[in-house]
Amino acid sequence: MDPKPIKKVGHVVLKCQDLEKAREFYVDVLGMTLAKFDPNRGMFLRFNDYHHDIAIFKTGPDADPPTQNQVGLVHVALVVDDLDTVKAWYAKLKARGVPIVGTADHAVTNSMYFKDPEGNTLEIYCEVPFSTYDWHTHGMGFIAHPLNLETEPVTV
Repeated sequence: MDPKPIKKVGHVVLKCQDLEKAREFYVDVLGMTLAKFDPNRGMFLRFNDYHHDIAIFKTGPDADPPTQNQVGLVHVALVVDDLDTVKAWYAKLKARGVPIVGTADHAVTNSMYFKDPEGNTLEIYCEVPFSTYDWHTHGMGFIAHPLNLETEPVTV
């Protein structure tokens, strides 16, 4: 007998060496709520009322940083409402000196990619409305066109 299907990804766990830098970045820069902090082990962070969306565990001082050509996590994707919000996050992160490593129009999403203090890559993206791109009809593929986020967000 097969089990019921999996519902969704519940959380992501990252590793870091400097918990204070990670706490400052995820709380002060990304606006997450610190749900639990243990300076010897790690922390649990959330965006809303869920117990945690991201956990960060402490590694030893000799741990290797993430590299481009390694097996494992490529990035953590964070969803926002619309393209104006992606642009606003782009401007905020750029102003704070956060390394921006790319932007992309993936047809189904509009995305920006950046690094946390430990070198983990994160993505902030918004869904493209079905009226603009219906991935059920056109498919998804590996589409990645340049996306200019330098323009000011549109106010509605």
